[in-house]
Amino acid sequence: MFKKILLQLLVVVVFTVSSVYAFEFSLTPSYSYTLSKDIEKVDYLGARMSFLIPTEDNKSINYGPYVGIFYNYKLLEQAHVQEQAGISLGLHMKYCANIIQNFYFVISAFGGVHTEDFFKNFNTEISVNAGLGYNNYFLMVGYETRYYPNEFTVNYLPITIGVSFQF
Repeated sequence: MFKKILLQLLVVVVFTVSSVYAFEFSLTPSYSYTLSKDIEKVDYLGARMSFLIPTEDNKSINYGPYVGIFYNYKLLEQAHVQEQAGISLGLHMKYCANIIQNFYFVISAFGGVHTEDFFKNFNTEISVNAGLGYNNYFLMVGYETRYYPNEFTVNYLPITIGVSFQF
């Protein structure tokens, strides 16, 4: 119980402090399609929120913490997880390069942990996406690997339509 409260307090403090210094808020909802042929489809829906700050040497690279929520509607049916919804936490790095005027190329990487049992167990998630953006909106496709309990690993193709607000 104490561990759960401490972790929630830590998340609130990190996002409060980072939002004060953040230059970009990014919201990235996605649908992740299962790539593995050996297992049944275990697609999921999710969204990540990030507070990003630019690096000191290059203003086109931003990084910061993210928190995400996701809905495992197929993993629950196959008894790989105990809950339908889960939470993810980690580091988000984003690179943007202008192409023409308001059009830009974007590469985004997420690395962190996810939990389906309210912070009792943590499992690794890694996602790399690339795409195009216009003004505050972007469309990305990438590759994601998620590890689940009992050595169950799934590779996904995340399709993301996101929005970012710069301060």
